[in-house]
Amino acid sequence: MNFRSITLVLLFLTGSVNAQSVSTYTTSRPDGSDITYYLLHKLDTSPNNTLLLILQGSDCNSVLHIESIFKDYKNVWPEADVLLIEKYGIDGGLSFSSDAERKDCPAKYIHNDSPEQRVADVKTVLDVVRKGRKYPNLIVLGGSEGAVIANLVTTRIDDINATISFNGGGRKFIDDVIHNIKSASVNNDEIEESIKGFRGFLNHIINSKPSELEVSGHGYNWWYQMLTIDQLEVLQGVNTPLLVIQGGRDLSVSPQKVDEMMRALVKKGKGNIEYRTYKELDHGFVNIHGESNRELVVNDINVWLKSKLRNPNNSMQPTAEASVD
Repeated sequence: MNFRSITLVLLFLTGSVNAQSVSTYTTSRPDGSDITYYLLHKLDTSPNNTLLLILQGSDCNSVLHIESIFKDYKNVWPEADVLLIEKYGIDGGLSFSSDAERKDCPAKYIHNDSPEQRVADVKTVLDVVRKGRKYPNLIVLGGSEGAVIANLVTTRIDDINATISFNGGGRKFIDDVIHNIKSASVNNDEIEESIKGFRGFLNHIINSKPSELEVSGHGYNWWYQMLTIDQLEVLQGVNTPLLVIQGGRDLSVSPQKVDEMMRALVKKGKGNIEYRTYKELDHGFVNIHGESNRELVVNDINVWLKSKLRNPNNSMQPTAEASVD
């Protein structure tokens, strides 16, 4: 496996009293392409035994340019080193854009990115980063699409100590898309027409062969996999502590469908999964007044982690199973 360090830089985070070193690395996929990833270390601490993997959402952006990771989400476990992994075809040279259909999104990303590709990349990178029993303690956190990836990763890797997935949607992606369509318009005729069109698109994806299709910044593989993942089935395969978080005012995914999925997990006796809702917050944990509540949510996650893990400075072993609220 190809493994090389590219560069080492210093990153001074706004509002943070501690500078962090950001080491940039690459390793190779089976097809010969590079996976770019980063390790963030605090400069004022000794070597760390805890790794926090943070997984971004579905946008076509470098993970280095996702401000919420550096400002807030890295603080769910402040003592940890942070691992960030770029998606296929993306590196830090891609400037940030909030446009979901940006014109400069790399073609390699569009045609190769998918949930299964991201999971495979995570496993490849973790094998390298944790080689020689480094980082025996592993926490995984993901939001939006990153929540789906976090859940999938947790079913594939045995020694994850705790997982947090937030605003990742319900059992079926189509329900979240329909929720988003309804949230974006008040015209019933437009809503019905859009839903009808999307159902036609779904049938086309499910029943057609792989193609060079590109819709809303994603290719065939991404759409096919997102539309066929059963998150209830995925979560049934998680056997370590997992916290599922959902904003009640989320317009991107359906809070109601998440509620239904979590109730189904209760019936199936998944005692290792806990569910927490923030009824007044949206997909980005912003309230109705436009104020971010990410700091509050991050603090709550930190408290949850402390309740589920013991001896955090040595061996983070799961405590007794938690109940789904």
